[in-house]
Amino acid sequence: MTGRDTWGAFAARMHEQSDLGGVLGLLGWDEQVICPPGGREARALQGATLAAIAHQRLVDPAYGEAIDAADALADLTVEQRAMLREARRQRDKATKLPEAFVRRLAEQRSRTNQAWEHARTTGAFADYRPALEELMRLKVEEADLLRGDGTRYDALLDEFEPGMRLERLQPLLADLRARLVPFAQRILDRPAPDVSVLERGFDPAAQEAFSLRVLRDLGFDFERGRQDRSTHPFTGGTAPTDIRLTTRIWEHWLPACLYASVHECGHGLYEQGHAESLWRSTVSAAPSLGLHESQSRLYENVIGRSLAFWEHYLPVAREHFPGQLDDVDALGMQRAVCRVARTPIRVESDEVTYNLHILLRFELEVDLIEQRVAVADLPEIWNARMAEYLGYAPKDDVEGVMQDVHWSEGYIGYFPTYTLGNLYSAGLLEAMRRDLDVDGLVRAGAFGAILAWLREQVHRHGAVTPGEELMREATGRDLGSDAFMAYLEERYGALYGL
Repeated sequence: MTGRDTWGAFAARMHEQSDLGGVLGLLGWDEQVICPPGGREARALQGATLAAIAHQRLVDPAYGEAIDAADALADLTVEQRAMLREARRQRDKATKLPEAFVRRLAEQRSRTNQAWEHARTTGAFADYRPALEELMRLKVEEADLLRGDGTRYDALLDEFEPGMRLERLQPLLADLRARLVPFAQRILDRPAPDVSVLERGFDPAAQEAFSLRVLRDLGFDFERGRQDRSTHPFTGGTAPTDIRLTTRIWEHWLPACLYASVHECGHGLYEQGHAESLWRSTVSAAPSLGLHESQSRLYENVIGRSLAFWEHYLPVAREHFPGQLDDVDALGMQRAVCRVARTPIRVESDEVTYNLHILLRFELEVDLIEQRVAVADLPEIWNARMAEYLGYAPKDDVEGVMQDVHWSEGYIGYFPTYTLGNLYSAGLLEAMRRDLDVDGLVRAGAFGAILAWLREQVHRHGAVTPGEELMREATGRDLGSDAFMAYLEERYGALYGL
């Protein structure tokens, strides 16, 4: 067999895995966006069957042989070496999970998500608890199957942040918490800005139209993507040429739709930006979820909540909401959307307190997977820690422990990636400012130069370079909280007169 044939045999298997993953992504999007309630059980079974087939193909000894044969070739490119590295990593993990377990987990994830959506309508944690208990049992089993010399949590965290360990993550987050809590308290002690301008009752159709205008301006390609609505906003799809964003609309809170859309747009721009040579490969993806979150947080917060953003978009917003925003200027809009407050909902919280919401979830999911906390005790512990960390008592479990979709999807180890994304986004801003007049570009609505910079520094690389290494090359910084705290102090120190 020639070297070309050897690589072709591996590539065919790799492409097949990518295609199966794309179809699973489409089923997941359908389930959360347009699948009728009566079709949910069938969708769970279909997804489980397809997941089992994908697992069979991944653990097939012939795939392992194809990886080994291709890895022995000389003169492979950097991209090809990375494809083989990720293929081997994915296959090694998959071989530790029996097919029957993969099927049970896929079925239970779908059923738990259904139970979560139902319980949010009834307001009863009891309607969610049995399904979540079963899913957590399976996640503990998964962690035990995957773990090596680390903790259970390490095994699940590795799915989202390859190479990250609890022993490294905990001190990083502890340092951030030590710096963030007193800073947040200083701001919370200051008079809060008036946010009534955001609560006036905004036509849902106009909100959606405004969000679509912003997404087009930012550079999202609607020939290769779309936006729909879901209970909890997310980004899905099948390939870089088919990216599905979702948002939600709250009539009496203007930021809900706008910032959900801009957040998911950051994810979508990343997915659309992988180099074409990486498509259908193991590295047509972000190298970590923290890096993926850096893009959504950069667009949602760093850009979307800046004064320059509202200097450009306030006139556009007035066109979409006639007569409703005439009595506010750009600084007033920025003050309103940057209000710092003790709020119960993570996705609607401000940049300053947001990471406290993440710390709460991170600590709880570590305790859940290490079986130090029972699912039945979650509401009580959640409410107690909300009071401790944020000085707020949720009025019910929908506002409390049932607000996020992640645990119902089995995503244990995901929440810390939001905070890592915040840290990375501040480092990217610092680096981008060395090359570009970021505020001037945003004020002019000239987002193309910002996207081009991100394409070159981050997006096009996919997962060829490991996440922390890629960020170190892009920003010149190691992972830490310095850039993020400097960013918060600059923006919120000015807004709150600190």
